[in-house]
Amino acid sequence: MPIRRTPLRFRLAALLCGALLLAGCNPPAPTSSPGPSAAAPSEPAASGTPAPPAAEVYASIRAAVEAIRGLEPTADVDPVTIDEAQLRTNLEAEFDAENVASDLKFSEETLITLGLLPPKSSLRALTLDFQAGQVAGYYSPDKKELFVVSRSGELGAPEEVTYAHEFTHQLTDQRFDLSKLLGGASNESDRALAQLALIEGDAVSVQTTWTLENLTPQQMGELLAASLDPEAIAALQRAPAYLRETALFPYQNGLAFVTGLVSSGGYDAVDAAYAAPPASTEQVLHPEKFAAREAPIAVKLPAGLAKSMGAGWSEAGQDTLGEFILRLWLTQNGVSLATATAAVAGWGGDRLVLLRGPSGALTVGLVTTWDTEADAEEFGTAAANAAKTLGSDHAMANIRNSNSVAIAIGPEADRLLAALAPGGSTEQ
Repeated sequence: MPIRRTPLRFRLAALLCGALLLAGCNPPAPTSSPGPSAAAPSEPAASGTPAPPAAEVYASIRAAVEAIRGLEPTADVDPVTIDEAQLRTNLEAEFDAENVASDLKFSEETLITLGLLPPKSSLRALTLDFQAGQVAGYYSPDKKELFVVSRSGELGAPEEVTYAHEFTHQLTDQRFDLSKLLGGASNESDRALAQLALIEGDAVSVQTTWTLENLTPQQMGELLAASLDPEAIAALQRAPAYLRETALFPYQNGLAFVTGLVSSGGYDAVDAAYAAPPASTEQVLHPEKFAAREAPIAVKLPAGLAKSMGAGWSEAGQDTLGEFILRLWLTQNGVSLATATAAVAGWGGDRLVLLRGPSGALTVGLVTTWDTEADAEEFGTAAANAAKTLGSDHAMANIRNSNSVAIAIGPEADRLLAALAPGGSTEQ
């Protein structure tokens, strides 16, 4: 599951790799809020002609984005340009301010236990390294601040495209209050990721239209060069697949989701989605389920799970993974993408719990529910194969009469499974 506060209740941004290659490529990733330091970009001459002042460039972008999106600002937010050093400083300050230590530890331990992060990983260090190499700009709904990162010290095509993206966030925040939308329960990561996909998909949609309508072939070349920056690509490649894929989901899958809305009803349909946003990544991956308002099934875990494990056990926290994270868990643990995609397509709902035991023991329990018994069986088979690759204790149970699959991974997995799925048939 994503970090329960930072990556999901956070900054709204654009990435270098993929995000700036919109003319013939895929879109962006994470985000962050800023600090006070800023540096004005230089304004180079093109073909001997002085470049227009930054204020004039930004004003032109604002006018075009307002026309594309059909929204007008209710207050001014001056864009501020920062360099890479200030970006890293801002990211670190925001990460530490926004993350509750207990939430961060819960996420880190859960992801490691599930095999989504390497053992002994620092989720803080991995996240900051990834974002520092990728973030091109960000808007803070809480602070009402907008920042553009200039790695070259100039105001060129990459910075202009980034501003088009972030100004879209400013417009939608002032119209729909993004802080309220992103400020849901910290233990509902699937829902938060789905709602972020709406917000980022909207910004990428507008950014793409602005790019195609306003940039020259030469400027498109600048975008290509920026997106192929070796350091940015290295940051993308170094990141664990979990961080990379959850960062890209709101942009790539969010763009596909928003494009469908625009095709059917223009940006009025996108506006309507803010009033009733997607409730799960399932609805983003399968827009017909969003249209039908197929709500996730609330899965409630039994009370007293830690007590059932014996002395020295305590509950660290709960969360919901959702279709996208479950698919990622399968593929990162040896299941092919095609098999994993089919195995999670009938997702109905889930709930995860992390328990801490004696001598640093960590055990994860997960109860999932599926649309049909066949869907449950398909996921159960794939999950059993994934769990066996983890090299730790694991246990599985399929509860056929309720279309459910329960999973326990870690020390005393059998005992936890018995508490999660009494009467279920167990596979080891």
